[in-house]
Amino acid sequence: MPGRTSRGVGGNRRKVVVDAPSRRGRDDDSDTDSESESGSSTSQVSLFGAIEDGDADAFERILREDAASVTHVNKNGWTAAHQAAYSGEHKMLKRVLELGVDADARCADGCVAAHYASAQGEKKCLKVLAEAGSNLETKDDDHETPLDVCTQGCRELLADLIIEARAARKK
Repeated sequence: MPGRTSRGVGGNRRKVVVDAPSRRGRDDDSDTDSESESGSSTSQVSLFGAIEDGDADAFERILREDAASVTHVNKNGWTAAHQAAYSGEHKMLKRVLELGVDADARCADGCVAAHYASAQGEKKCLKVLAEAGSNLETKDDDHETPLDVCTQGCRELLADLIIEARAARKK
């Protein structure tokens, strides 16, 4: 599976490798609407897109025009909370939680929003989730907690630093 990018630790963009097509999914990037769990057509691509783009104006406009859009779930089981946590949009995350999105909703891989915030190094999102009462000990389908996921990410970042330092020495 190709890597995905998002803001990582320190606001830098970094690649996040996903194990398999169904693992740690995110919303479809196409312009077509998809089906919610209830089977109705949704505007989830627009809401999720506004979150991913960090477009607060579009986010609020979509919520005003279609208040139910906050309840939509994409084909991978992601809620607006999953998307906001993954994208590092802590203010939008707080807003969707205030509107009733479940902080502990599981996606198709059994992940909660905290898994995605952890994988992306999004400390502010983790704080929002903790304050909302999210269970930070939830295990996903791979039996990993958000702590396990962020620990793996830290090891990868440290490994990159070591590899870069080795390469610099050889120059």
